Amino acid sequence: MDLPRAHSASWRRLLPGLLALGSGVLACQEDLLQTAVRPPDGTGGNGGNGGEGGQAALGELDCTTPATSDALPPGAAFGEGDVLEPWPLVSTSYGAGEGPGLYVLSRDTFRVYVDGHLVAESTAARTPLFLPLSLLPGASVIAIAAHAAVGAPAVLVQLDDLSASYFSGESWKVSTAPEGGWQDVGFDDEGWANARELGALDGLPGCDPDGTFPDSSTARWIGTEEGTTGSLALRTTIHIEPVGFAEATTGGAGAPPTLVASFDELAAAVSSPDPAVILLPEGVSDFRRTGSDATTRSTCPSTCTEEPEKTTLQIMSTDDTCAQPVVEELTTDRALEVASNKTILGLGRGALLRGVGLHVAGADNVIARNLALYDINARLFEGGDALTLEGASRLWIDHVTAKWVSDAHADVHAGTTQTTLSYVLLDGENEAECGDREHWMMTLTDTEMTIHHSRFEQATTRAPAATESSLLHVYNSVFSSTSDWTVASRCQSEVLLEGSVFENVEAATSLGDCGDGTGLGLMQAAGRGNVYRDGSAVFLGGDGSEPADDVFVPPYEYTLVPATDALGQVVSRAGAGSLWALPLVLD
Repeated sequence: MDLPRAHSASWRRLLPGLLALGSGVLACQEDLLQTAVRPPDGTGGNGGNGGEGGQAALGELDCTTPATSDALPPGAAFGEGDVLEPWPLVSTSYGAGEGPGLYVLSRDTFRVYVDGHLVAESTAARTPLFLPLSLLPGASVIAIAAHAAVGAPAVLVQLDDLSASYFSGESWKVSTAPEGGWQDVGFDDEGWANARELGALDGLPGCDPDGTFPDSSTARWIGTEEGTTGSLALRTTIHIEPVGFAEATTGGAGAPPTLVASFDELAAAVSSPDPAVILLPEGVSDFRRTGSDATTRSTCPSTCTEEPEKTTLQIMSTDDTCAQPVVEELTTDRALEVASNKTILGLGRGALLRGVGLHVAGADNVIARNLALYDINARLFEGGDALTLEGASRLWIDHVTAKWVSDAHADVHAGTTQTTLSYVLLDGENEAECGDREHWMMTLTDTEMTIHHSRFEQATTRAPAATESSLLHVYNSVFSSTSDWTVASRCQSEVLLEGSVFENVEAATSLGDCGDGTGLGLMQAAGRGNVYRDGSAVFLGGDGSEPADDVFVPPYEYTLVPATDALGQVVSRAGAGSLWALPLVLD
């Protein structure tokens, strides 16, 4: 293999760790330099957790002797002749343990495919490879061709995605005579056998990887029946799909992924009438309006009741009057108008879009994933939302962070249906507002929504509030540091609240009417496994007890776990970047 194919920033970071492999494993520099990853572009459910079964007797997979060949899997059926080419879903910006990606360890040589694209290959036997990787929403296929000149070919695999990790095990499919196209998503592998588990991580002599492979992994060594030599093909399908009212959402599925580099490119792509999968680069994209593009707005100063030393600035509409001298301020926000059939995906550890709010009005079938929307006129009040959803349908908002937003973190207007927010982090901490927190975080009006594994923190109220006949299902979420009421049902709305944790909130729930004494909102929380800490068990409206009204039954399947089990998952995984979130900074 030509050495230049290994020259990438991610490879240079990986090399020192690989050179530190212990005895019994081939780790000479000559072998390491034969490992290639895709060069830069130039600019849960479980896919196979083998569990505890299938432990092989020692000796069935022998890694104690040196590899006898450095040949990649031979034959067109196993990818001979395929060429590594740039693919935007493979990153070069971080190394093992620093972001989502794929770990592969093989007894001998291998090729790795994702959705039919050759993304890595290696002749460095028993040497872990980490590939920084983002998965598209929908079904993704991880496929591996492995080869051993002598002995049994076998691999050990772990995939870290934003919500969960996936491990090699007996649910993977295996073939020693694969047909063409076996690396692709649409390939039918029903006729393939289930992989045979050969042993656990650190359970087979000489097969133990170094620290590059996660030492807590539950991945299993997998191959095929005993006595097999030569080459084999392995594959599994990972499903990154919405749960809840938005379960039918597919976004721009089927369209070729397109990486955008500027706000103009992004705006054009999301507003196009055609289906699209739009990729945003990892890291900060400062899309605030500057210079002549910024707008001067009149703001009205007011003093915080409980903080007389603090003054806030509220943006005025044309008809507003102000008792104080008006202050002129620049507003720099942009609203990204999203059309139907779009997937917007931040790569790697998240796309941080400074100054940008998403506006989905009248559109259908939209996915937004792994994005941070922040600094939307952060030092002003009533100056733009992070999420504005208006009469839209089939919306899946996943692993999105909103912070330093001058108006609502999410405003959901009448007629919005089939919507799910999952692993969303709404962080209301903002020194520019009274109490250093968001005033009204999220209001749903005549809306149908599921919220799960999400985190609401540092709000005054409406975190969230359902009103005007909304249906809201909240489960396995976390609510922290609310200075007034938190989850509300108003004006003929129905809220099902279950398996969630409330910490340090003034009141966990609130029931209210339509403002005229009629149409009291309903909520069912009692007996639904919610946990109330730090005096949070305060319930406003009704008889003052935990709400126990009859409400709707969700028309979809979902998995509810105990609230205390969900707590760690939500705290570590919610928001853009998940476990590996990049910091948001105001300058």
